[in-house]
Formats: sequence, C-alpha cells, structure tokens
Amino acid sequence: MTRQLRVRLLTADPGHPLLTAAAVLLRAGGHTVDTQHPAAPEEPGRPDVCLLKARTPQALALAARLEERGVPVVNPVAATAFCQDRQRMADRALAAGLPFAPTRTADLAGLDVPEPAVVKSLHSRRGDLVAAVPDTATARRLAAEWPGEPVVVQPLAANDGWDHKLWAVDGRLFAERRRSELAPPAPGAATRAALPVAELPAHWRDLALAAGEVFGLDVYGVDILATAAGPLIVDVNAFPGIRGQAGAPEALAALAVAAGTGSRRPAERAAVRAAG
Repeated sequence: MTRQLRVRLLTADPGHPLLTAAAVLLRAGGHTVDTQHPAAPEEPGRPDVCLLKARTPQALALAARLEERGVPVVNPVAATAFCQDRQRMADRALAAGLPFAPTRTADLAGLDVPEPAVVKSLHSRRGDLVAAVPDTATARRLAAEWPGEPVVVQPLAANDGWDHKLWAVDGRLFAERRRSELAPPAPGAATRAALPVAELPAHWRDLALAAGEVFGLDVYGVDILATAAGPLIVDVNAFPGIRGQAGAPEALAALAVAAGTGSRRPAERAAVRAAG
C-alpha cells in the first residue's frame, strides 16, 4: 500500500484546472496537498514532493531550498531555469540533433531585418515579447515599446498557421492545435482544434519525448510548426498549463506519488547539467 504523502504545489495559481484536478485525485488517495505561493513566506514542514508550476525567481529559490533538503521537485530547478533562457535552449536542442528553429541573440534597438523574422524575449516568462517582425521599422517600434529587452531572433518559417502543442507528463503525451498568435487573424475562424496523439506522425511523438530527455523534464510542452521541410520545434516549456486534456491530471498525480515515494526520481531519464 502506498504511504500517505505530503504534496506541495508551488504555484501562483492554485485554481489552475490541471493542478486542481490532480490535487483532488491525490487527496482521494489519502495524500495531503498544500499550496505555496512563490511570493509568500515558506510553508512550514517538509513535503515529500513538490510540483514546481511557477517559474519566477522566488519560486525557483523556494524550490531550490527544498531540493537542498532532499525533497524531489518536479521539474527539477536546474531544468526549469535552463528552459527560461531561449538561446541556451536552442543551442542545446540543435546540439542534440532536434529540428529546432535557428536562434540568435540580438539587440532589438539595432536589429536589421532583411527578411521576416520572429522576435522573442531572451528570458521566457509570462507576458514576454513574442512578435512577428516583417521589417526593420517594426523592430524599431518594438524596441521603443520594450526598451532594453534582451531578445532572440528566429526566421519566420512558412507553415500552416497552426501551433502544434505537444505536452508530456512522465512520458505520456497529449496534444492540441492552436492558431498561431503570429498568423493573421481570420474572423470567425476556430482558434483551437483537437489533435489526437494517435494521429500524430510517429516521428513527431518521438521528437516530443526526445525533448524531455534532452532537457531533463518530466512535465513539459513542445511547440512544433508543420513546415515544408518537416516538423520545426520553436519552443520548449517547463510545466505548461495542459488545459482540457483527458488523462493529464491522472498522469500528474501518479507522477507526484512516484516521485514522493522514491519509485521514480524526477527527470531520472536525463538529468540536466546545470552548466549546460
């Protein structure tokens, strides 16, 4: 019989549907679930496992202290922090042979745009900059709106206008199509569409699982574009929302129990090297 665990949710949004549903399942299994807001004083007591949903500096610092005390954290702090740097992410993905979009760091104020490109904040965070930049004039306008913002630049790859969102929870895949925020809006057109995992090409599924290995993540998302040259990965996110996916709360609750009991170490498939 599985021992009763104390599970900590480190999040600024305890009402998130995925976390709420997973917490219900955990409590039904006899486990205790508490919530730690990243900006609040640390909750007393030592949890058996921590689910690191928030990615702010305060959240990472709290999670790091738990790791120092021997608490398994999902995803590990080093892996979570690594994926917030989009340049390091791209460099590692390309070095590992993943079809990741070519990415370079640039000064937005001095950026020359001879061909359409995508500009993103170097540091991934809520409300960050992600924009299609067709020309240099647009880059100058963005630089005025985002003074001093470090950015990366990627080519604007021709695609079908949909972001293919693939999510993984401990090796179990979920998926959805979302109309790209960079695509021209079509009045009345659907912005989301079902994407059954079983209908994905096998090599797409393999890519999504490989990303977890490369970055040492157990709960993550991979954004893929369908291009004429094949699938192109444009982002990897640690612990995304994964809303409305049947089976995701069950997979997350099972992962928390496995990590908390020691039968499954977080990201044991490929530990991230902090030095990157």
